[in-house]
Amino acid sequence: MHWVDVYAGELLERGKKHVIASGTSISGLIHIGNAGDIIIADALARAVRDAGGEATVLWIMDDLDPLRSVPKEMPQEFARHLGKPDAHLPCPFGHCQSFTEHFTRDFMRSLRQIGVSPVIVSEAERYKAGAYDEEVRTAIKSAGEIRRILKDISGAERPEDWLPFDPICGNCGRIITTQADGFDGERVHYVCKGGVAGKREIKGCGHEGSAGIRDGKLTWRVQWAARWRRLGVTCEPFGKEHAAAGGSYDTCSAIVRDVFHYPSPHPIKYEHIMIGGKKMSKSVGNVITLQQLIDVATPEAARFFFFRTKANVHKDFSMENSVLPLVEDYEQAERVYFGKEEAFSEKEAPDIKRGYELAQVDKVPDAFSQVKYRHLLFVVQAGGDWEGTKRILSRGGYLEGVTPDGEARLAVKAAAADRWVRTHAPEQMRFKLAETPPEIMIAPEEINALKVLSGVLKDVKWEAGTIHDSVHGVGEKAGVPPKVVFQSLYKVLLGSERGPRLGYFLEALDREFVLERVGHFLVGPKD
Repeated sequence: MHWVDVYAGELLERGKKHVIASGTSISGLIHIGNAGDIIIADALARAVRDAGGEATVLWIMDDLDPLRSVPKEMPQEFARHLGKPDAHLPCPFGHCQSFTEHFTRDFMRSLRQIGVSPVIVSEAERYKAGAYDEEVRTAIKSAGEIRRILKDISGAERPEDWLPFDPICGNCGRIITTQADGFDGERVHYVCKGGVAGKREIKGCGHEGSAGIRDGKLTWRVQWAARWRRLGVTCEPFGKEHAAAGGSYDTCSAIVRDVFHYPSPHPIKYEHIMIGGKKMSKSVGNVITLQQLIDVATPEAARFFFFRTKANVHKDFSMENSVLPLVEDYEQAERVYFGKEEAFSEKEAPDIKRGYELAQVDKVPDAFSQVKYRHLLFVVQAGGDWEGTKRILSRGGYLEGVTPDGEARLAVKAAAADRWVRTHAPEQMRFKLAETPPEIMIAPEEINALKVLSGVLKDVKWEAGTIHDSVHGVGEKAGVPPKVVFQSLYKVLLGSERGPRLGYFLEALDREFVLERVGHFLVGPKD
């Protein structure tokens, strides 16, 4: 059984109705690691519904979190806002209404592209509306009990006058620098003493004042527990660091049980996604956004990335080395699903098919229709645009019987292949066809190879594998090493001794064009 369905089954053992939450701190570009939260939550909800249950997906913007560092792509003068709540910050580039809108607008568009439409929850808006009033009062009155829980479970000690609330300073607007030290039942007294944002120490402004319970937020672990209860959360995926013994989940589970009298949600622990072996960092700028992944891999393959292995399996990704294997894995799953290829083992076939189902933006296509991404990488370069690409594919018989839906999907896939080959593919996969015969020197042995090759290419099946094998056999007939045959073809077609994998490359070209170009160099001796 697929791991998503295993978790869904565990949820249904607890009840039929579920609220599956995911949350993101809005501190810069929302990357694929952040996106994993909500995509896993969406898949769980689908699986619960497929099994007869009911499920709602929440995406919670932690927009009252303080700005802890300035993302690399932002002007560094934005550092003056360090320590302030994200929801209170202006757009860093003046393009929209706010900091949070700037970083969430594109992310929400990307989610819609992959079929994820959660209920969006802004923590800033909920506090402002008084949705957490009861939880704030309960938590502050239970400060002693929360201190005990923190000490017993995580070993963290808090002073006797500590309160689990971070007020927003009425003078400097920061939330990271205040220390609450009193509560009269309505307002929290504080001193703006200072704090730490990332690696920077932020000085407090020294202001002493009081804030209403809607002008701040509960401290992080208490807030997590409070929103579980207030939003009725029954399940939440989160990174493995929260699941460590004595960590956030253990602490919050005790707080939600003993302070808010609500059962802790079912945990789904996942591994972080690394980029070239390094952790993604918004401040450093080594991130890949969901849109970037969609643009080069298609929406379905982007979804598939999160389901092809278990959530707790290590994932390392790079735009240069991981996109092609990802799409090819998705294509294999598609072939297995439609019975065009057998799985490696009978045991893994159901999981592969289920992974393919979960990868769909909407529903599974009515009919099998697939042009391999690897082939498209060459076709889009030869075709130049979608119409040219279609002509090449039609000539090769790839569009026979393709439905309008299949063609629409193919157009998206071709556009993705075009983006990747132009921006991230290795140099040996790229080519620029010489529109006219290049002015090159052709050795006698190459002329001989081209003569034999011309005869072979007239009759060979115009398909990558067959072409490659046939060209490889020309060397023996012509009495030259295979390298000379390949080299001569690259020279007459590209004006270079090197080029992309020959079979896929030639299949993307018109047979008559190739024969005509080869024939041009056979008219007379070249030296």
